[in-house]
Formats: sequence, structure tokens, C-alpha cells
Amino acid sequence: MCGIAGVVDTSGKLNESLLEKMSEVIRHRGPDDNGVYFDREKGVGFVHRRLSIIDLKSGHQPMHSCDDSCVIIFNGEIYNYKIINAQLQKEGMKFRTNSDTETILNVYLKKGMEGFNLLNGMFAFAIYDKKKNKVILARDNFGVKPLYYSFTTNGLTFASEIKAILQNKDYKPELDYSAFNSFLTYRYNPSPQTLFKNIFKLKPGEYLEYNLDGSYSLNFFDKSEPEIDNTLKEADAIEEYSRLLENSVNRQLTSDVPVGLFLSGGIDSAVLGHFMKNEIKENYDSFTIGFTGEGSYNEINDANYSAKLTGSKNYARTLSKDEYINFFQKSFYYLEEPVAEATVPALYYLSQLASTHVKVVLAGQGADEPLAGYRRYYGESKISKYQSLLNLLPLNMLSEMLPRNERLKRASYASKFTNEIERFLAIYTIFTPEQKNQLLKDDVKNKMTNEDLDLLRPLYCRTEKLDDSLSKILFIDTRMKLSDDLLMFGDKMTMANSLEMRVPYLDKELVNFLETLPSDFKLRGSKHKYIHKKAAEKWLPQQVINRKKRGFETPMDEWLQGSFADDAKIIFNDKYSASRNFFNLDFLNKMIDLHKSGRENYLRHIFALLSFEMWYKTFFENYLVKE
Repeated sequence: MCGIAGVVDTSGKLNESLLEKMSEVIRHRGPDDNGVYFDREKGVGFVHRRLSIIDLKSGHQPMHSCDDSCVIIFNGEIYNYKIINAQLQKEGMKFRTNSDTETILNVYLKKGMEGFNLLNGMFAFAIYDKKKNKVILARDNFGVKPLYYSFTTNGLTFASEIKAILQNKDYKPELDYSAFNSFLTYRYNPSPQTLFKNIFKLKPGEYLEYNLDGSYSLNFFDKSEPEIDNTLKEADAIEEYSRLLENSVNRQLTSDVPVGLFLSGGIDSAVLGHFMKNEIKENYDSFTIGFTGEGSYNEINDANYSAKLTGSKNYARTLSKDEYINFFQKSFYYLEEPVAEATVPALYYLSQLASTHVKVVLAGQGADEPLAGYRRYYGESKISKYQSLLNLLPLNMLSEMLPRNERLKRASYASKFTNEIERFLAIYTIFTPEQKNQLLKDDVKNKMTNEDLDLLRPLYCRTEKLDDSLSKILFIDTRMKLSDDLLMFGDKMTMANSLEMRVPYLDKELVNFLETLPSDFKLRGSKHKYIHKKAAEKWLPQQVINRKKRGFETPMDEWLQGSFADDAKIIFNDKYSASRNFFNLDFLNKMIDLHKSGRENYLRHIFALLSFEMWYKTFFENYLVKE
């Protein structure tokens, strides 16, 4: 696992000092080694920070091809690289190392950009093709690894983290107001948006081809458009799912250093632990976090039970409210995007704990989207089937009678839209257009354009062969919400602690198989992750299989009904707050008061605005205030 960054500057002014600054600011991503490539004549510079995991002796980067025609920097792991290498060797390709980095180079030389779809793994990389005078950037199929880029007056700047791009003085930080509008809708920014104007991120399965003459193109190497296979019997589907998941875990245990496990109290991490026990054949380390108190936010006891079942030595940490709040304010230096997920600080401390024992962990992220693990999927399945009937029911009246039931409110809002893609957007929406109108100052609204549907539409167009609404939204979530929300902060918080996180549920073969299954194999009645739970009956007791989904939840809702609500108001109403410049504080204060009183549930709204406030201060007022 690594950090990468680079610059193309055809003005002749590129110097190594910029590359050194870019390398230093992402040092946490790779403290074990660093490398620089600098073509002064062409104005191309690459930097690489390495966290040594595989091929510890010969994996130094930047790496040159055997014929010296190409240079690569790579962040990630290619899990099927040995299979690819064997095939390429049969076709006459030569290898000098045992590194998966060289695999990518030879795939490119032999098959071009379309060959990237052969890669099964998590990756972000840059290739400089000296003969063709171009730089290629690419990101993995599901966006596990981030890759940002920006066009400047003289060329291109790119990096694993935005901080490295900000080192280039040709870039002037500025808020993107259209992206700000999207953030208020989604509480994160779908690719290619970031809140920094003119800084973008590659979409999952996308590559950028940048020519040194300044021309460029964006294309997808992953053009998958799944189609449902209605012929597969349930027993056969369970068997195939079990086989593919076991293969995925075993592949992702490949490492020249010990591998641990993020262990919650739920089914997903316990299943990974089961396969780790079978493959490793000895005790391994697992890691859990909980919050002070014995309530629903402390799953350490459940995790310890799973650890005994799956043969791990479990290390646990209990996090206090004060510790959480203290890091919450600092987290945005690492996050770089104001993703409004309350689990972010918890994941940071969990990663900190794990990094004292291992360099690599497996995690259960990515199980919910392909397998319909969230409760909102049940709502969407019912809305799509019975929308005409639901429109006759007083959902709005029910949501008013149950004001703290946020899911019911969102269902009520979504059910009003008969157009499928508009209904999907409504399901994702945090601040409705009406709420935005009350929240935002007039001068802010005037600077915004609405790109919300445009961000959703390219993925929606790839679902035409899917025959039901649930299958479509699962496909989209796997490549949008998962990538730019959960996986983004997962990468940032683990790498802040020099820790590699692998996600076996996002194995390409496994996901591709799941996307061909009928939706009732994933959601049957009200039973989520149906095929996953049926398979797990062979491995785990029902006590674990049927536990309530939590996944390192935080007590943020409770805190915002207590003293933290007052703290939030102080932050927003401070005379130096960024919020004063963007929001109607009367409306914002009213939301906090209603939430604190228990009359409404504005948890997502308030937390999103708090996240924006902290992010804005970090990068536009205090930048760069390090931890």
C-alpha cells in the first residue's frame, strides 16, 4: 500500500522541490520507502511513498519497464497478478521482479488500457509512456483506492491525496459551489466532484489519458452492464457464493507481513474471521472499538465472542466522547473531503490500535451494497412494487406522527417520484430542495448549479439490462456511495496510520457474480443479505448471523440530544464561523433545537453541516494545520 503523486508541467519550470513537498505531505501513506522520477526535459515528475507489504526487497518504485519505455507508480494490491504473469510469460513478456507493480506495466504494454480490466484488486496508478508522450491515470473497478487530479495552466497534477495537489502553487484553492450543493444532497461528493474547484477524482473503473501537448480524454476500462440470470437454483448460488468468497479471502491474505482483522460484533467480519482461521491455521490478531458505557454502542463483548469462534486474539479499545470530539475536529486534515459519517473518528482510533500490531487488515466494508444489507433497500423494493398503492396511503401523515423516524420521512419523500432515477436521488437526499432554500443564504444559492442527477445518470444508464429497481440501486451504490463515501474515509483513516485495509467482499469476481443474481437472493421478504446468511449457516451460529447490524456505530444521535447540541450551536454561531457566510443561522439553530428536544431527527443534517464547518476551517482558514 502506498501513496502516489505526480506533475506534468510543460513550461520548463518543474523542479524537484515541488515533488519533495508532495512526497512529504503524504509520508503517512508509505513510511518504509520513497522514490522519485524526474524527466526534466519533458516536464514529468513522479513520487512514490511505500508501505512494504509484498516483495519487500524488489518492489521499489517508481518502476521502469524492461525496455525502459514506461515508468509506473502504483498504490494498491493486484490479487490475481500471479495468474496474469503466467499468461503474459506464455505470450513472451519478461519479468524482473515478483511485484504486482510490474504486472500492471506488462499488461499495459501488451494490451493497452483495455487490459486494465484483467486486474482484480484495489489500485490507483500512473504510467508515463515515454514513446507516446502521455501519462495514464487509472482507478480500480469499485474505487477502493482514491486518485485525485487537477488541470493547471501548464499541465496536470495528481495524487492519492488532495494535500499533495495543494503543494502546487499553480493551483489556487477555491470552493466549488455546485459540488457544495451536491454535498448537501448526498452528504459526500460523488466522483468526479470534490469541494475544491478544479480538483477532481477518477470514477471507479475509469482512466485518464493525458498527452504532453495538453489534450486529454477520460474513458472507462470497466464498462460492465450486468444482466440477471434467472436460471440459477438457490442451492447452486449459495455454493458458488461460498466458493468465490473463500477464494477472495484467501487471495487477500497474500502478504509478506502479518494480516489482521477489523472485528465488529456482526456477521460480515465474523465470516472473514472464519476463513482466516482456516487459511492461516494459527491465531491472528483482530481489533475492535466501542464507546464508553454498556449500551448498544459498545459491541466489544459481541466481538470477543466472535474472536473465540474464529481463532483470533482480539484487541479492543473503548473510546470516550471527549476523545471522539477532539479528533473529529482534526480528522478533516486527513479526510480532505467533508464526508459526514459519524464513524470516521472511531475508524481512526481503531486503525491506530491495529497499526501497533500489523500492517494489513481485512475489513467487512463492501458487504452491504452488493448484498442489500441496508434497511433502506427494503423500502426501495416496496416503493418500486407498490408505488401507486403507497401514494394512496398517508405516508406523510405517518411521518409527521413519528417525527424521529428519519427512514419513514425519506420513504415518504421518495414515494412522490414516479420516475425511477428521480426516486433514487430522493432516497439519497439529505437536504431537500425546500430545506436548502431555507438553509442557504441568497448569494450562496445564486452561485450554485444543480448537478445531482447528472452525477447519478451515467451509472443508471449502465443498469438497463437489470429487470428490477433494487438490482439497479445496488449496482449504483456499489460504485458511487460505497466508493466516494465509505471506502474513501476507510482509505484515509487507515492510511493516516500507515495501515493497509483490504476488502474481500469487493473481489471483482464475487461482485460480478452477485450482480447477476435475482434480487430475492439478496433481499427475501424482510431478510437482508439472504444468500450471505444462508451460506454463513455452515460457518457460524445463529447468534452471530442474526445480530443487529451496527458496524462501529457511534452515539452521535444521543450526544446531539444532550450537551453536544449546545456545543454545535456555539461552533455555528461563533463570530468567526464559516457557517455565517453560507447558512441562515436561524434555520440552522432551529434544526438543532428540534433535534435536541426529540421532536425531529436532524442527525444527518446537523452532522453534515458540522463536517463542512470543520473542513472549511481546515483548508481555507487554517491550512495546513497538522495533527
